[in-house]
Amino acid sequence: MKFNFRIILYFGFAGILASAFMSTLRFVQNDFEGDIINICGNFFLNAIQGYVLVVIVASVVLLVLSWINKVFPWNKNAYVRFAADLLITPVVAVVVMIPLSIFTFYVGMDYDHATLREHNITNLVMAIVMDMIMVGIYEGYYFFNLWKSSLIRNEQLEKENMTAHYEALKNQINPHFLFNSLNTVSALIHEDPNRAEEFIDEFAKIYRFLLEHQDKNLHLLEDELTFVRSFLSLQKIRFGKSLQSSIEVEEHKLKYLIPTLSLQLLVENAIKHNRVTQEQPLHITITDEEHMIVVKNSLQLRSESLKSTGIGLNNLNARYKMLASLKPVFLQTQGEYVAKLPLIKEE
Repeated sequence: MKFNFRIILYFGFAGILASAFMSTLRFVQNDFEGDIINICGNFFLNAIQGYVLVVIVASVVLLVLSWINKVFPWNKNAYVRFAADLLITPVVAVVVMIPLSIFTFYVGMDYDHATLREHNITNLVMAIVMDMIMVGIYEGYYFFNLWKSSLIRNEQLEKENMTAHYEALKNQINPHFLFNSLNTVSALIHEDPNRAEEFIDEFAKIYRFLLEHQDKNLHLLEDELTFVRSFLSLQKIRFGKSLQSSIEVEEHKLKYLIPTLSLQLLVENAIKHNRVTQEQPLHITITDEEHMIVVKNSLQLRSESLKSTGIGLNNLNARYKMLASLKPVFLQTQGEYVAKLPLIKEE
């Protein structure tokens, strides 16, 4: 919540009501002693004092709350933030109110005959109650915005995730892919039944993975690598020695998370946009680098223009932004295309 003068003014009016209430309470206790002029003067004076006092204290408390929000944000340590709200703001409200209360007592016209002690107690109680209300409003507003942002974020993430899965499924069941796969199986059944069986097993693994994990936003790197190995196995049966790959990732990083199907998307893009021939074998490597998983492929772009869906890399960027506020890196060197995906630690 930013410094909002309208909120301060609202609290000022609340101060007027609180002062009027306290004045009325004293007159009731004193059996309405005093003439009408004294009564009206008392209400008017206390209203002005209440307004000024509450506006000043509310302004300081709101500034302190803004400072607390920066120094002790909820997402870092909720217990410390709660303690700061509970301890710092009431102390600030009381410290600011004490000199103001004493000042107004000695310069004001005290029509209701309150003592200095009664005057200070009234104002300090008002300051503490006002502080509690302001902290409640401030934090309630914060959590309401957090909840609203979370709903929007989850909705966008679900949409991006569905788009990614749809694209992956579409790519795997498109006629061209199925035609090549069936031709490969048909040829292998007669030439090498064992390899044909291996091909069918890998083909089944791909669809099983897609069906079992289609609702997950994040996936273990270990499982994603298993899936991409199956995908590469199919492609190697199709392209033979024209497609070469290697995967070397440190074991302790296998338990990190990455967006589902992200590695397969990068490998598929590499095959789709580059020449894969015996004269120019396509090299794909998957390694780790600090807190990144790195996918590289030799750059040998096809001469013919391939129509892009416009999904792939934009989808990855969007999913990373919503899942972990991280950003993947895509860069092209003279001989390689490099994609670096941040690893997300499981909470």
